[in-house]
Amino acid sequence: MTEGGAGGGPAAGGGQARGGPAGGGPAGGSPQTSAADGRPGAGRAGPLGDRREAGAHDAVRQARANFVDVHGRNAIVDGSQGDVHLGDHHHYHGTRESFPRLISGAVPRDELRRLRLVFEPPPGYLDLKALLERQRLLALCGDPGTGRGYTTLSLLDEVTRGRVERIDASTELDRITASDLQEGHGYCIEITGDEPVPAERRVRGERGDDEEWRRTAERPAEIHLDRLSRLLDGRDAYAVLVVGVGGFADELLRGRYGRLGRPASADGMLRRHLVALLGHSENDRLEQALALARRPDVVKAMGLDRLRPHEVRTLAGLLVAHLGGETPEDELLAELRLFSHQQAQAWFDAAGRAAPHHRDAPAPAVRQAAFRTAVSVYNGSPYSVAAEAAEQLAWEFAQTTHPERVPGRALFNDHLLARLAATRAELFTGDVTFDDRELATRKVRLQGRSLSWAVLSHVWDEYHNARGPLCRWLRVQCDDDRPMVWIPAAITAGTLCTRDFSFVLEDVLHPMAFSDSVQQRMAAATALAHAAALDEGVRPVVRDLVRGWARFGGEAESVTAALVHGFGTVEPSVSDCLDALGRLAGREEREELDLLAGASFSVARLLAGTEPGTVLRRLGAWMGDRRQNRRNLALFTVDRMVWQRASHLWNLEDAPGLQRHGSWPLIAALLTVRPENTRMMADLVWCGLDTARWREELEISLSEWIRRVEAEPQLLDPICGFLPRLVTSVADAERLRNLVRRLERDPDESLAPATARRLREAIPERPPTTSAGHPTVIRQPDVSGR
Repeated sequence: MTEGGAGGGPAAGGGQARGGPAGGGPAGGSPQTSAADGRPGAGRAGPLGDRREAGAHDAVRQARANFVDVHGRNAIVDGSQGDVHLGDHHHYHGTRESFPRLISGAVPRDELRRLRLVFEPPPGYLDLKALLERQRLLALCGDPGTGRGYTTLSLLDEVTRGRVERIDASTELDRITASDLQEGHGYCIEITGDEPVPAERRVRGERGDDEEWRRTAERPAEIHLDRLSRLLDGRDAYAVLVVGVGGFADELLRGRYGRLGRPASADGMLRRHLVALLGHSENDRLEQALALARRPDVVKAMGLDRLRPHEVRTLAGLLVAHLGGETPEDELLAELRLFSHQQAQAWFDAAGRAAPHHRDAPAPAVRQAAFRTAVSVYNGSPYSVAAEAAEQLAWEFAQTTHPERVPGRALFNDHLLARLAATRAELFTGDVTFDDRELATRKVRLQGRSLSWAVLSHVWDEYHNARGPLCRWLRVQCDDDRPMVWIPAAITAGTLCTRDFSFVLEDVLHPMAFSDSVQQRMAAATALAHAAALDEGVRPVVRDLVRGWARFGGEAESVTAALVHGFGTVEPSVSDCLDALGRLAGREEREELDLLAGASFSVARLLAGTEPGTVLRRLGAWMGDRRQNRRNLALFTVDRMVWQRASHLWNLEDAPGLQRHGSWPLIAALLTVRPENTRMMADLVWCGLDTARWREELEISLSEWIRRVEAEPQLLDPICGFLPRLVTSVADAERLRNLVRRLERDPDESLAPATARRLREAIPERPPTTSAGHPTVIRQPDVSGR
């Protein structure tokens, strides 16, 4: 059979998807024969049939794990109670004791004294101190909330013995003179925004004939920092710049003065805060509080792997209040669930405050917002996938803000570790499946199971104008034929359906469901099925929509409806799903190859689920049906059952046994895991071989199964045990022996002699006989389940 083929229209957003023609699907390619003949044509090609589906099961499992609580609502962070600003954006909530707000000028000694009680040195703290003592100037770069303000004040406190000053953020570093610095003092200078220091510049007007003075943002160059370092040295003083993530921080991190601020150990910080709140003599209550913090339901409620300093402080206060009887347990858990939502709000509030960028490339704040959103969708995916998706989303954001411009991309500007730290993300090495072979790849993940949904729901709920570019981006991602790209995007679209179904349906799902690309139809089906599985209220709406497409829709909607039913989440039962698939395939005006291939894919997915016996009995009933379309659907599915790998059907969570044999053909995995259904599967395959127009296709599928034995010898036992069940006559035995003989004599890829000998020995010389000595003859599939 010929692999590959054409199909589908252009990718959403223009152009074809990477890796092959846009489109494809359960059938893909051009049919070799008409659908009325019931032949599969190029049925093994397309995104849902060939090797490009390798890794789909891993991708969908990872994508679903990203959204653990889609019903949690975003927190509205109230900064009016107990906030504190320590050269950083720390938000502490509640009425419990907190640090006083700092103003410009000297840091109060009482403040520094209390900071010493709770400060936990972060990794590399001693190196930072040594660098500050040597250079007199240090730039501590990082995302607000990482503890960079704590670290700054602690460093300056140690090297100056408590003589610490704050300089106003609007101060121009290149204009500081020696007279501005006090002998032996330390200065904390917080630089907010990506373009921190305004400077007067004469610029030419739009027409080129006028000149005017305009205040523009001018970053201090390293020469300015060298000058400041010399001034500090002359006054025996020190300074630490507190710099947010962005282009300026990236430049600093590549120079002499910049260092990346890293959070301290959360366990160490928690113990210090608890001691400060409880006192040194309360050892029993201290241990109770620490045990409460480690309790599984408390850890799950926080949903973050590594707490930041302000979160640790809030946690300590909540634990003490709970142990003291002030805060009930349900209120404690509810407060902890806000952590991830508060982080999302702080991130995007900062992006909204960022000044418009004057360059053609998207502003650093927009790129960082896009990166955080993309990593939330591709949490656990290869870093290259997440990074490319982030750049595409940044392009969409920039086009929405400035439609007349064509945004470019920044080159050689990003500091990778700073970008990850600002997203609370980390790199790790994980396996990616390529044609059932695993290859170690650099991946990215968020440091918390709740962050994905917190970020996406916050963007979706709070920033309406961001929905348009986000939806366009999701459609483009769904047109990429790599499962590691389009599956997380489709799962995200389905999850967002639980927030605003009508908006997602109109802007994302309808364009894909009606597309000429079967790839996009599958993405729409995945999103709808996932939405129905997540939300009881959405499920009947999806059911009515899919039923309407099945009854009144055109070919595209019919294929989408057929694909939805394969998930088993829309109709009440597996039997109802099979009824719907049978009706779709049985309508005479819908006798299309794509529809039959899509329906057979869904039937195979149901077969890999929790009720294989129900599916096999229905296939037997269709095989004996007088309506040709029903028989064609059964024959399509039986052939797919022989060649389709179990892992390509994705939904293996409900069938753990199949996961262990994901690289095997579905029938081989079922023979091993569900041997009680062997008779029904044998009857169905025999009927396919006994149907003249399908015999060649099934022999090809059996040949593929046999050839796989060379790579996976464990497959030899299942097929040797299965072949005898296909023999009901001398002609059947001879047909199977001829098949083995052709494979053995293939001049290009001959079967190993030992394998061929084992197969020949498994095929009986004559059909098995009954106890009365008569041959056993299979007339129709045994649908009784015996």
